[in-house]
Amino acid sequence: MSFPVDQTRAFGKLILFGEHLVVYKAPALVGAVSAYTNCKLEYVDSPVGVQVIDDRPAVPQYKVKKKDEGDKAIELTLNHLGVDTKSRGVKLILAYLLSLSCI
Repeated sequence: MSFPVDQTRAFGKLILFGEHLVVYKAPALVGAVSAYTNCKLEYVDSPVGVQVIDDRPAVPQYKVKKKDEGDKAIELTLNHLGVDTKSRGVKLILAYLLSLSCI
């Protein structure tokens, strides 16, 4: 059995130039996009730990290559929020939504 806890939405960005140079106060060319990811967190009876269901599209093998990095980011975020995954299971569901509009 799962118990919905919270959900949120994060919009995307498009960085055309200067992604890493901004840390040195150099300009970057950035734009907002209407695509976003929904993230839903649920507590589950079992298994204990974190289960991630990532239904977002990606370049082939990208999710596999970045899995450890993503898992670490999720662990740090849940720890910061005080979510104890050692005594209770957590399911994170990531879903990509794109709304297209013509001007």
